[in-house]
Amino acid sequence: DLLALSWDFRNGVGRDEIIALLGGEDTAAPRELAVRAGTEPTTTEDSAEAFLTFSNAMGNGNGYVYLARNGEGAWEASAFVLVLDAIDSHTERVGADRPAGRVHGPRFDRASWAEQRDPEFMNGDPAVVILGAGHNGLMLAARLGALGIRALIVEQNDRVGDNWRKRYSSLALHTPLESDTFPYLPFPPTWPKFTPKDKLADFLECYATLLDLNVWTGSRVEKVGFDETTRTWGMDVVRPDGTRRHLAPRHFVFATGINAEPRLPELRGRDEFEGTLIHAVDYKGHQGWRGKKAIVVGSGVSGHDLAQDLAEHGADVTMIQRSGTLVMNTETFHQVMHGNHVSGRYAVEDADLVNAATPMGALPEYFGAQQRETANAADRELLESLTAAGFELNDGPGGQGALGLIYGLNGTGYYYNAGASELIADGTIALEHGSVERLTATGVQLADGRVLDGDLVIFATGYNGAPTIVRHVLGDDIADQLGAFADVGEDREYGLLWRDCGIDRLWLMISLSVGDGRFYSKLLALQIAAQEAETSAK
Repeated sequence: DLLALSWDFRNGVGRDEIIALLGGEDTAAPRELAVRAGTEPTTTEDSAEAFLTFSNAMGNGNGYVYLARNGEGAWEASAFVLVLDAIDSHTERVGADRPAGRVHGPRFDRASWAEQRDPEFMNGDPAVVILGAGHNGLMLAARLGALGIRALIVEQNDRVGDNWRKRYSSLALHTPLESDTFPYLPFPPTWPKFTPKDKLADFLECYATLLDLNVWTGSRVEKVGFDETTRTWGMDVVRPDGTRRHLAPRHFVFATGINAEPRLPELRGRDEFEGTLIHAVDYKGHQGWRGKKAIVVGSGVSGHDLAQDLAEHGADVTMIQRSGTLVMNTETFHQVMHGNHVSGRYAVEDADLVNAATPMGALPEYFGAQQRETANAADRELLESLTAAGFELNDGPGGQGALGLIYGLNGTGYYYNAGASELIADGTIALEHGSVERLTATGVQLADGRVLDGDLVIFATGYNGAPTIVRHVLGDDIADQLGAFADVGEDREYGLLWRDCGIDRLWLMISLSVGDGRFYSKLLALQIAAQEAETSAK
């Protein structure tokens, strides 16, 4: 139930939980529940699926149901989801409801399109301030704009897209293009299969421009606090020239990404090391390292990408693996984890619905081991070659594969192979195991006393989580109330993301993937719109 039968994200697994969920006092039955007009259920001898529509007291929505025969031949609902798609108070300005754009008529004081936008908010504060102009912040602003709600994005970088543009030159998305579609503006058919980081950066900047999103770049927020009387978030926005602008939006959204500060361990010997020491986030590329020795600490996605980039451009690379890593080929990853999007069976929005039919917290339990077995079988030759090279593999917590890692450990401990695994298997990337005890003048010393020489040492050791930024901006009291808000909770939902977090009009628009951002940005926008409608009614 995603805002359909209640004003929250809820789920039930098993007959007893579902009965309790549907029979609760806070549940309102949907109206006009039907198979979507113009579609027919897809059936086989043992299964059936259908896309649905419904209405409720707030508006209308979409749904999906999958039926299968059990061991006794009886039909059972294997998955069922209802998702709010629109509310009556805020019509989405798309299709026939889109703005006219032209300025005609007998009046001479009619404002032009640019004047109507008022990106500097000289004619009133924004209703929503969004912190961060990554894909999450931009998608949410686009959704709010389509609902007629004025939002301002505050971005610390000088340009939209700099969070990608400033990364190392070989970086590209591992996720399939079919899963990375943005609301209202899909990629052209000539777009690369794996989006390079510079193209993604430019796309984000163009997205903001084409969708008339209001972004103040090179800016930061300070002195943020909630006014209980006016129910607004007061804050100072410091602009690039040092000037301050006080704003009082009704809603404040963190869209700062799942990763906050880079995690660089404190090590003895830093003053002794004569080479270059950086975190993965500060790696700009292979230039200047040909013929030099490089040490990459960490065997996750970033560790593999950086080691591969250096090795393919003539550096002598050693990867230090601290613990086992789950590995699957990129093509396998697309099939087992993005199959509904890449299969061609569904439109993007329908594939999102199918995926949403399983609660996030139930994914590892019900599909994790199955996906792991499928992936391991498909990639058996690769995995055997890695094992022969001494690489330590990991099947995820409890054997639940990548899903167990993503939804159990905040997205760490895996690699979707884009070529680095072959370089490890053939020895092009040397492999060592253990933890770094200290830095020496010429490299690193491992806990067992071994010393490795390196001109460049890169720690691909992850990041402090999103709560770190909340603590910096809002202080300890609110951060302590929120806690570890970006982990899957006991309710099988993704913590406090994209929904009421318990702090009045504070929202957390944070996601690991573009796909989650696309799907949940609409649900968050609808919740904000509903509160705006309530405010207007008063």
